[in-house]
Amino acid sequence: MSKIGRAVAVILLAAGKTWAAAGITAAELRASTWSGGIIDNAAFIPSGRAAVAREPFFGTLKLTESRMISTPGKIAPNLVLGRNPQLFPAVDLAFFTDGGDLVPFTQDVIRSASIDRGQSFWDIIVQPGRVWSEPTDGGWSRAAFPFALISSIEGETHNGLATFLYRGARISNLRFQIVQQTAPFYIKNIFVAAGLVPAALETASKDRVDEARRAYEADRRDAAHIATWRALSARVGGGKLDRFDGAMSSSDIVLSGLDYQNTFYLKQCQSAGGPLPWCDRARFGVWSATKALANAAALLRLAQKYGPSVFDLKLRDYVPEAATYPGWNDVRFEDAIDMATGIGNGSTNVHPNNSSDGYIDPSYATWYEARSVQEKIEALLRDGRVYPWGPGKVTRYRDQDMFILGVAMDRFIKSKEGASADLWTMLRKEVFEPIGIHEAPTNRTIEPGGAPGQPMMAYGYYPTISDLVLIARLYQSGGKHGDRQILFAPRVQELLTWSRSKGLPTGERLSGGETTYSTAFWVATYTSANGCRVFYPRMVGWGGNLVALMPGGLTGVRLAKGDESKDPATADTDGMARVADRLAPFCR
Repeated sequence: MSKIGRAVAVILLAAGKTWAAAGITAAELRASTWSGGIIDNAAFIPSGRAAVAREPFFGTLKLTESRMISTPGKIAPNLVLGRNPQLFPAVDLAFFTDGGDLVPFTQDVIRSASIDRGQSFWDIIVQPGRVWSEPTDGGWSRAAFPFALISSIEGETHNGLATFLYRGARISNLRFQIVQQTAPFYIKNIFVAAGLVPAALETASKDRVDEARRAYEADRRDAAHIATWRALSARVGGGKLDRFDGAMSSSDIVLSGLDYQNTFYLKQCQSAGGPLPWCDRARFGVWSATKALANAAALLRLAQKYGPSVFDLKLRDYVPEAATYPGWNDVRFEDAIDMATGIGNGSTNVHPNNSSDGYIDPSYATWYEARSVQEKIEALLRDGRVYPWGPGKVTRYRDQDMFILGVAMDRFIKSKEGASADLWTMLRKEVFEPIGIHEAPTNRTIEPGGAPGQPMMAYGYYPTISDLVLIARLYQSGGKHGDRQILFAPRVQELLTWSRSKGLPTGERLSGGETTYSTAFWVATYTSANGCRVFYPRMVGWGGNLVALMPGGLTGVRLAKGDESKDPATADTDGMARVADRLAPFCR
C-alpha cells in the first residue's frame, strides 16, 4: 500500500470511531457550538421517518469563512500561495427547489480565494441535493447538498456534504464534512475535515431560475443510466469481474466501474463517512484527463466543423506572442495535442524516450501560478529550450503545450465567429449539450476586472460520472451522436483501430508493454488469453484518474488519489481490459 493509501486507511479508521447513529439534531444545527468529528454520511440525507419539506427553498446562503477541524490535525502546508487551506471559504450559494431536490443556480466554479476574498485557499463547486422534513425538527425543513472544495489553479476536488435548517426567512448554521478527494498537488496530505459555518439568508434573484431549472431537468433526463456493481455481477457472474481494479490499493480508489451495454455499473463510491450520497451528482477533479475529455474533443470538433486543415494550423498565427520565439515557428495544432512541440526542459536522450523528462522542473511553478492568460503565455514562451528534433517527432509531456493550444483554438474560433465567441462555450454548446451534458464547470485563468478568463484545457474540468461516460460513448461511437457527426470521424476511428499501435513512444511501460501518446490519449496494449494484441486509448489524469476505451463499446472508469510517483499501479488498466475481454471477447 502506498504512503497515501496508508494515511487514508488511518483516517477511515479514525473517522469510523466517531460515527454517530443519531445523526445531526436540529438543536445542534442552531447552536453556536458543535460536537465535532466525521459522522456517518447517512446523517446528511433523509432518515427513514422523513417527510416532504414543509416549504420550498429559494434564497442565497451567505457563508462566513470558518476554520475546519481536520484529520490529520493540520492540512499541509499551513499556507499555499499565501492562503490558508484550513479555512472553509466565505461564499454566497444560491439555491431553489425543484420538487424535492435542492438545486444550485450554478454548478460552475464559485470563486472566493481566486478573487482574493478572505484568507481561505479554496473556491467551491456545489451540486444538487435534497429538501425534506424530520418529525423532531419542530416545524423546520432540512436541506442538504454535495459540494467540492477546489482551487482555481489546480485540478483536484475535496468532496463533501453540507446540511442546514430553514423556516421562512430564518436559517440555521451550515454543518459540513469533507470525506473524499482526488489526488492533491500543492496540498501535501490526504485529509478529511468537518465544521459548522455561520450562515445568513438573503433573497436570490429570479432572473436565471428558469434557465437553471431547464438545465437541471435536462441533466436528469439525459444522464447516463447508473446501476450497481452487484447488479452486473448478478447479470454476468461474479467470476468474470475478478480483479477489475488490478493492483491498485482499494484505499486509493475514489470510485470505479464499467460502461457495459448502455449502463454504467458503479463498483464503489466509498468515503471516510461510508458510502457517498449523491455520488452520481458529485463532481470530481480529474486533472489531466481533461486533455482528452475537453482539449482533444474541442480540436476534433473544430476539424469536423472547419475541415482537417485545422490540424496543420500554426500556433504562432493565433498566438502572435510566440512569433519572436523561433522554436514555435513551425509548431502546429497537431503537434501540441500530441505533446510533440519540440520544446521543453528535458534531456536530448530519446532512446528510449522518457515522456516525463523535464516535465515538472523548477521553472514549472512560474507558469503554473501565473494568474492571467497573458502572464501564462509569457511564462511558457520564456521557458523551455528548442530540442534538436523539432516539432512532431517526440512526445514530451507539458501542460503548457495543452494550455497554449487552448489559447490558439479560442482565438481561431474568434477569427471565424467573432470576438464574443469562446472555446469553452463552443465545447459546451456543440459537443457536450448534444450528448446530454448541460453543466460543465472548469477552471479558467484569473483575469483583472473579473473577466471570464481562458479555460485551462490542460486540467481543471470537473465532470460527474455521467459526464465521463457520455464523453466516452461519443468517442466510442466514432464521434457521432445519433445522426449527427460531432467529432472528426477519421481521427476518432484511428484512435479506435484496436489492431495496431498509434501515436508516439512514451517510455512508460505497463504490463502489456510500452504506451504511446496520440491526440491527448495514452494508448495501452493488452494481450488476450489467445495471444491477440489490442491497442486501446485511455484518458489519464494525475493520481490514477482513468477512462479506458476498449473494444465492443466497453469503457472502464477509475477515479483515485494515488501517488503515481511511487505506485505504478495508478496507470495500469490491465484488470479493466481483462474483465472487458471476458464480457465481450476482443478477438474472436
